[in-house]
Amino acid sequence: MLETGEQCAECGLRTAAGGADCAGLRDLLFARDFEQPARYWQYHRLAVDSYCVQHSPYVRSAKSLAAHLCGLCVAVERGNDQELLGGIHKWLSTNPRLDKPELPVSRGALTIGHVSGIEDPALYGRAVGEWARSTWDAYRDLHQIAREWLSLSARHRR
Repeated sequence: MLETGEQCAECGLRTAAGGADCAGLRDLLFARDFEQPARYWQYHRLAVDSYCVQHSPYVRSAKSLAAHLCGLCVAVERGNDQELLGGIHKWLSTNPRLDKPELPVSRGALTIGHVSGIEDPALYGRAVGEWARSTWDAYRDLHQIAREWLSLSARHRR
C-alpha cells in the first residue's frame, strides 16, 4: 500500500509521503519556467493563474482574484489574447473598486500534480491547458463576473 503524505487543504492534492507538498511542487515548476524559458515560459502565466485561483492566499483580494480569474478567462475563452491580458493589468493598476465574490468550495478536479514531472514542453502545455480548463470550470458561477471585469478592462488595452 502506498503511503500518502499531506493533502492540500486548498486544492485537494494528496502528495506522496516524503515528497514535495503542493507549494514545493509549485516552486519546482515555476523555477523551471525561469531556468528554461525557451521550453516552458509560454505556459507560465496559465500555470500561475490556475495555481493561484486554487489557493486562497493568492486571491485574498478582489483585485488578485480579478487578475487570475480574468487570466483564465482570456486563456480558455479568448485564445490567450495578449492584448486583453495587458489590459487587465493596466486596468487593475488603477485600483478599481471591486467587490469580491465568494470562492467556490471545489476549485477543480485537476491540480498542479497533473502537470508536475512532465518534461516534454508540448505534453506539458497540453496538461497545463487541461488543468486551466478544469479550474475555470470549477469557477462556473463566477464566469459572468470575470467576463464583466474583462469588459471593464477593455479600455486599458495596450
